[in-house]
Amino acid sequence: MKTKSLIVLATIVVIAMITCSFTMKSDVKWITVSGYVDNTNGDVISQVDVTCTLNSNNALLSKTQTDSEGYYSIQVRQSESCTLSFSHANYVPQDKIVSSSTDIDDMNVTLRSQEE
Repeated sequence: MKTKSLIVLATIVVIAMITCSFTMKSDVKWITVSGYVDNTNGDVISQVDVTCTLNSNNALLSKTQTDSEGYYSIQVRQSESCTLSFSHANYVPQDKIVSSSTDIDDMNVTLRSQEE
């Protein structure tokens, strides 16, 4: 009987934890920011690291890389100010501040070569 009660209690706790985690996550609204990264010659740059960091506490929210076409797409919190950082070993890093309530599909970035 004691074992059955513990199993029931453990099951209730697990269900409560899962429910709470879904409730907390559903309160956060996300938008998509996307665009292309190229260099000053207009050539696309692949494998650029793109990270999103909250401005309020420097917490890393998400990260991605540009594809072979220089395209990236990243999720950021809606209306919460964050910094998108674009970095690649051969280029000078660049930051963009984002605070939007709607998707942004044209945040294109041009990186300058380390040799320029």
